[in-house]
Amino acid sequence: MCRKKEFCEVLGTDSSKWDRQCLIRMPSFFEDAVESFSSAVSHLAGGDKVKSLQALKDCNSESVGKFYIEHGKQSSYFRVGDWRKTRKINSLLKKKNDTKKTPPASLNKEVFERDFYRCRYCGLRIITKEVFHQYGRLVGPVNFSTVRSEIIRNGLTLGLRGVSDHVFPYSLGGKTHMDNLVTSCYSCNFGKWEYKLEQLDLENPYSRQPKDDGWRGLTEFLPTLKKIKESP
Repeated sequence: MCRKKEFCEVLGTDSSKWDRQCLIRMPSFFEDAVESFSSAVSHLAGGDKVKSLQALKDCNSESVGKFYIEHGKQSSYFRVGDWRKTRKINSLLKKKNDTKKTPPASLNKEVFERDFYRCRYCGLRIITKEVFHQYGRLVGPVNFSTVRSEIIRNGLTLGLRGVSDHVFPYSLGGKTHMDNLVTSCYSCNFGKWEYKLEQLDLENPYSRQPKDDGWRGLTEFLPTLKKIKESP
């Protein structure tokens, strides 16, 4: 656990070795979790709930959620040298914004499709909120909870869920427009918080073009999942 410590055990103390594309790299078991959850969704869409739940057990959900809570969303705390001073400076620069902070569903989808459902910072394959919702609806909250509480909800919904991130912070005037939004995993989005890229020593994600490898965030299963009725 790195919360309230002087340095992050994952990042280390040598800032010259820190990644400049993302705040912190996700462990290999994140991609393993994506693969296992893909199988779980595929089995469920095919009507085999038993095999789906077996695949879900291989997702290492608890470790994924734990890494997000203890490292992912805490990363900016360690990357910003004097975070108290920087936060004070940013508070003085806050501006009113004439756009809504949360992108409408249509814009969110457009961002995901442009970026091929991959985090533009760390490159992690993301899964959409809708897929998690439909999966949880069909297997039940005992097997897969999507409630808001980080303690109760399945760890995959924390580590693998994708959101649209404001490259230039919304609080500082960054617009909720296509040219200021990129696909981001939860760790990169919440870790980045309200800091500017230069304050985190990060490269602009727009400097790297997204690549299409066929990944669509499991959205291809949504039409089938929506047609399946919940079991008693």
